[in-house]
Amino acid sequence: DGLQGCEFNQRSIKRLSSGEIAMGGMYGLNTFRPENIKYNRTLPKVMFTGFQLFNEEVEVGKEYGGRVLLRESLNKAREVKLDYKQNVFTVLFASDNYVLPEKTQYLYKLEGFNEDWMAGAADMHRVTYTNLAPGTYTLKVKAINSDGFAGTEESSLKIVILPPFWMTPWAYVLYAMLLIGTLLLARNAVLRRERNKFRIQQMEREAERNEEVNQMKFRFFTNVSHELRTPLTLIISPLEGMMKETHDERKQEQLKLMHRNALRLLNLVNQLLDFRKNEVAGLHLNLSEGEVVSYVHSICNSFLMLSEKKNVHLTFFSAIESLNMSFDEDKIGKIVMNLLSNAFKFTPDGGRVDVSLELIKGTTETLEIKVSDTGVGISDFDKERIFERFYQSERIGDSNPSTGSGIGLSLVRDYVTLHGGVVRVFDNVGTGSVFVVDIPVKHSVVNVATPLSEEAAEEDAVALASVEELNEEERKKPLALIVDDNEDFVSFMRYTLSLYFRIESAGNGKIAWQMIPELMPDIIVCDVMMPEMDGNELCRWVKADKRTSNIPFVLLTAKQSVENKVEGLTIGADDYVTKPFNMEVLILRMRKLIDLSSKNKLRTRIDPEPSEIVITSMDEKLIENAIKYVETHIARPDLSVEELSHELGMSRVHLYKKLLQITGKTPIEFIRIIRLKRAAQLLRESQQNVSEVAYQVGFNNPKYFSKYFKDEFGVLPSVYQEKEGK
Repeated sequence: DGLQGCEFNQRSIKRLSSGEIAMGGMYGLNTFRPENIKYNRTLPKVMFTGFQLFNEEVEVGKEYGGRVLLRESLNKAREVKLDYKQNVFTVLFASDNYVLPEKTQYLYKLEGFNEDWMAGAADMHRVTYTNLAPGTYTLKVKAINSDGFAGTEESSLKIVILPPFWMTPWAYVLYAMLLIGTLLLARNAVLRRERNKFRIQQMEREAERNEEVNQMKFRFFTNVSHELRTPLTLIISPLEGMMKETHDERKQEQLKLMHRNALRLLNLVNQLLDFRKNEVAGLHLNLSEGEVVSYVHSICNSFLMLSEKKNVHLTFFSAIESLNMSFDEDKIGKIVMNLLSNAFKFTPDGGRVDVSLELIKGTTETLEIKVSDTGVGISDFDKERIFERFYQSERIGDSNPSTGSGIGLSLVRDYVTLHGGVVRVFDNVGTGSVFVVDIPVKHSVVNVATPLSEEAAEEDAVALASVEELNEEERKKPLALIVDDNEDFVSFMRYTLSLYFRIESAGNGKIAWQMIPELMPDIIVCDVMMPEMDGNELCRWVKADKRTSNIPFVLLTAKQSVENKVEGLTIGADDYVTKPFNMEVLILRMRKLIDLSSKNKLRTRIDPEPSEIVITSMDEKLIENAIKYVETHIARPDLSVEELSHELGMSRVHLYKKLLQITGKTPIEFIRIIRLKRAAQLLRESQQNVSEVAYQVGFNNPKYFSKYFKDEFGVLPSVYQEKEGK
């Protein structure tokens, strides 16, 4: 434009006489006439002159990335479509302003990206964009001439950047379909899960209902079975008496038939009770060391009468003379009896049943019991299920099908498994079946103390004769209290025992306890299962009261498990008799207990004193050993009756009875009195305080020590020490 620069000295401006204006600057002097200055009022227009992709000129009709971007010149096309990867491009433009074109300035904006006009430098004739997102954009450009007049017309170029295939409308449609499908699948899965959950809940509720119904059935059958024991007692006991009194052979045979079937019914009741016990509490072993060969032989001998009746030959063979091992007599007996019962049941007349025992050597010794028969045999299909509970084989064409409960062999399997053994079944040579029971031989020292046993009672039969020789006063009948809620049973007991006893009765434990302190019977015979107060609770009350603790107490019940016997004897019962029972044995036991009780009343109670006890020679060794062991371990709070009984070589029940008989103290009271009397010695002789003495004699809590000390000596330990101490 003829100017030397943009900067002039304001003090170097002069209007000349010729009318020109002179302006001085750093690079010289500029002069001009004001009337000669004219403004460029022509409005410029913008034209697109070129398009570059990644700094490479895009030619018309040429393919880029497999596509022709410009099919005609840029000003005619007015639209450019680019792939999503072709997102770095440059647009070149120019104007029609030819007056000082280098002073032309351009304004531009890319609609869809920015909405404001952007001004470029005067010599900038291009605009570049990079990394634009897929979409449609419009580039608008306008020019301003050197005198600042902006063109009104805007040149525009539509630029379309195509999206990738995963961002196309079809892709979004597919995404929507997938989302809808996923939601539907999720909904269906939730519905299916809820339906399954509901179905499972229904099945569980149904199973619970079925289990409840089954339990109700089991309880019903169990209760019925328990109730059957009392009527069976009322059948079997009179039958046994009639069999002894009847000499008519014809009537004897009829009575034996009745007695045999009553015993068979009793065996079925026992099986049902065993099954119920297994369902509720599981099976437990009550091991004792014994001679198993003679035991199994005795069980086989009990089937000799049945063998003769059915004309089935029964043989017993043992490869060993004797074998001492640890086993549960009750369960081994039931195993052999069930197998023999099945063998006789399915063996026809003229057949044979063989029982054999063999000791198999190996890493562990195993007792093998084989029971074989020549009966109808068992099919291969039935062999797979014969030990399942309630399973009974169906024999097509069997004219004399047998009936049963389907639990006998199941109990056999359970009892054998409980001993750690296995039971198998094979075909016998020719015809019939062979059941093989393998039980590992184990040994353990287990002292099983039982109440007066049947054999001991029979051995004491001689004692009955001596009673006849008593003087006139002793011939008075002792008073027996019968406690049972079954009136028929009470009537039967009253009739049977009236020859030997005066009889009083009570319908339950609560009524009996109201009668006992005033009545003071010589013996109490009580049922266990009764309303309001059961037999166990009544026994606790009787044995806890000093007035009645010496009265012999016999529990007479249908519960025959060892656990129930131990529970009854532990709470203080003098004997435990299960229904049905032999009346003669019961009378012997009752007479023996009364006789023993009367002797104990005459005997002076022995008060245990540490290291200073004078007792009879028969009991001296036991009491000395007991006192010595308690004194040795007196500082141990965890010293238990079980440990003391184990040290003395007897069961807890036996120790309980022995100490009660000799000292009038239970084992727990015996240990406690030794501790307390040792504490009294220490309080008298030593300078220790009460707490130190309490801990030294095995009390964990001085408070309880003070309580027991006061109960024994009538004063608190501190008072005792103050009065008696040195």
